[in-house]
Amino acid sequence: MRDRVLLAAVACALLVACSPPPARPPPPVLATVDTLRPHHMSPYGYDRPTTPSLERWFADDVAAVYERAYAAEAATSPSVVSFLSGLLPQDHGVRMLHQLVPATTRIVPDLLPEAYETAAIVSNAVLAHEAIGIGDRFDHYDDFVDELEPHRHVFERNAARTTDAALAWVAGRADPERPLFLWVHYIDPHGPYAPPEDWPRRYSHPEPVPINARRVHQYMRIPETDDGLEYVDRYDEEITYTDREVGRLLDGLDAVLGLDDALVLFTADHGESMMEHESWFTHGYHVYEEIVRVPLMVRGTAVGVVPGRTASPVSGIDVAPTLLRTAGAPVAPEIAGADLRLSNVMQAQRAILVEASDAQRQVRALIRKDQKVLVSVSPEGEILGWGLFDLTADPGETTAERVVTVPRLRATLEEMIRRDPDPGGVPSEFAEGRKLTAPKVAPGVEGEQLERLRALGY
Repeated sequence: MRDRVLLAAVACALLVACSPPPARPPPPVLATVDTLRPHHMSPYGYDRPTTPSLERWFADDVAAVYERAYAAEAATSPSVVSFLSGLLPQDHGVRMLHQLVPATTRIVPDLLPEAYETAAIVSNAVLAHEAIGIGDRFDHYDDFVDELEPHRHVFERNAARTTDAALAWVAGRADPERPLFLWVHYIDPHGPYAPPEDWPRRYSHPEPVPINARRVHQYMRIPETDDGLEYVDRYDEEITYTDREVGRLLDGLDAVLGLDDALVLFTADHGESMMEHESWFTHGYHVYEEIVRVPLMVRGTAVGVVPGRTASPVSGIDVAPTLLRTAGAPVAPEIAGADLRLSNVMQAQRAILVEASDAQRQVRALIRKDQKVLVSVSPEGEILGWGLFDLTADPGETTAERVVTVPRLRATLEEMIRRDPDPGGVPSEFAEGRKLTAPKVAPGVEGEQLERLRALGY
C-alpha cells in the first residue's frame, strides 16, 4: 500500500511539473489574515456568520477546505516565512519577531519563473521590509502602516485601506499581460480588537463572563470592562469587517485579472486564545489548538484543486510548493511542504510539526491523525518535559497523557531538537546578547519603528 501511495505522489508531481503552463498563466493569489482562528469562522462551524465573503469564494463545491491546518509557528514572522518558503523555522532561520530573513533562505518570489511579476501588500509592522528584510525579493512591496488610533498608539493599515492599495496597484500595472503573483496580508483581527468606529456592531451576548482584566496585556485592554465576552464580540467584529474587505479584494481582482482559472489560497499566520488555558486574548506562547490552528482554503479547479473538505492535518509550509508547482516552477528537495493538490491518502500519512518560541522556553508539537505529542525545551536545547493529547477524546487539551504509546513521534521530535541550529529556538545573535537595544534580534531598530512594535504588544 505504501509503495502505491508513493508512486501516486510521484506521478502527481511529474504531471504538474511536466505540464506546460498556459501562454498567460492566471495569477496565483495568496490572501492572509493575521491572528485569525478558524474556530471563529462560519465555514468552520462557528455559530456567528462572521465570514460570508469567504463562504462565497471558498464554497465546498469550488474549493478545498482544510479543517485541520496548522501554522508552522505561533508568531507572525516565523510563520509567514514558513508559508512563503515551504520550510520549517529551524530550516529557514527566522525564529523571532523582527528577525531578518537570511539571504540563503529563498521564498516564493525568488523561486517563481523569471517572467513573473511579484507584489505584496502587507499591513503589520513586523512585516515591514526593515523588520523582516523581504521587500527587495518582490517587484513591488507595499508595507505602509501609520498611526491608526493616536489615543492608543496603534500602528497598522486597516483592511479597507489594504484592499484599496492592492486594487489600485493592480489597476496601474505597467505590463498587465505579465504573469503575476500577488500576496495581500491583513492585520485587523490582531489586538487590540478595534473595528472601525463606523462599522456596525453585529454581535452581542446576554450574560457577561467576568475576567481579571489585569491579566490581559496592557495594549489589549478594553477600558472599564471585565467582561471577557466583550473581547470576543469585538474580535468577531474585526473578523467580519476583514471578511468584507477580502471579498472586495477577490471580487476586484476577478474583474481585472479573471480568477476562474487561478489558484487562490486563503490562510492565516496563527490563531488567538480567547479564554482557553487561562491565557486570554493572545498568541505566540504555546502550541495549543486555538493558537496554532489556522484556516486554509484553496480554490482552483482549473489547476487541479479537488473541491471538498479534508480532515487530514496539513501545514502552512504547504502553501509555497502549491503556489510554485501551479506556476510550473520546480520545487527544491529541501522544501519540506507538500503540494496541497496531492490526494487525501497522501496527506493522511503525514506528521505535522508546530512550535512556539519566546527566548524563555520553546514548545514543540508533532501532530499525526488525532495524536499530538508536546515537548518543552529550554533556551539551551534541553528537554524539560513531554505530554500527549488525544484530540478526539480531549479536543480542549485539558489533560496531557504520558507519551510512551507514541515512540516514533517522540523520536522524531528528539531528532528535530538535536539538529536545531538555534537551541531552544533562540537565534545565536540573541543568545550572545549583541543587540539588546533593539526588539528581539533586528539591528538598528529605534524611534518610530520601535514605537510601532510596542503598540502591537511586541
